[in-house]
Amino acid sequence: MTPAGTEWLAHCALSPTTVQAQWSAEELAPVRTTAWSVVETHDIVQAADVLLALRRTGHAGPVLAYPEGRQIWWLLPPGQAAAFDGFPGLTVRPADWALPCPPADEPLHGHGWLEKPDGTGHLTHPAHLSAALTTTTPNSTETPTPPSPTIHHESVLK
Repeated sequence: MTPAGTEWLAHCALSPTTVQAQWSAEELAPVRTTAWSVVETHDIVQAADVLLALRRTGHAGPVLAYPEGRQIWWLLPPGQAAAFDGFPGLTVRPADWALPCPPADEPLHGHGWLEKPDGTGHLTHPAHLSAALTTTTPNSTETPTPPSPTIHHESVLK
């Protein structure tokens, strides 16, 4: 049986069948989607601190890591990553950017989920990520704060 997080990831993709086939072949699937926005960091130590802070407050959404490439990707609600433009140490990925995804339940080629998708569509709220980044960034005095949008947690699965 396919775990709910893996099923959700596949259904978020423009071509779920292609994603499933790539995973069956033990390959990463480059997932392009409108179901989330992506913010990337290369500071693995800070990302671990941020993730711990989010977990303590119960606000952690899916986080994908590729430690060898020093890359951590935070999944945010659609259109919300742009709020982090200019945030020190973060790269906002464009809406059509392909996230190199392994399935939720197993790492592939050095990529693995630090916080696995749970299948519900739950993502990291930008205000919670901003607060966690601010509290874990040394000397963060002028860190931009994203707006607090209304987020609808709807599963992509029907």
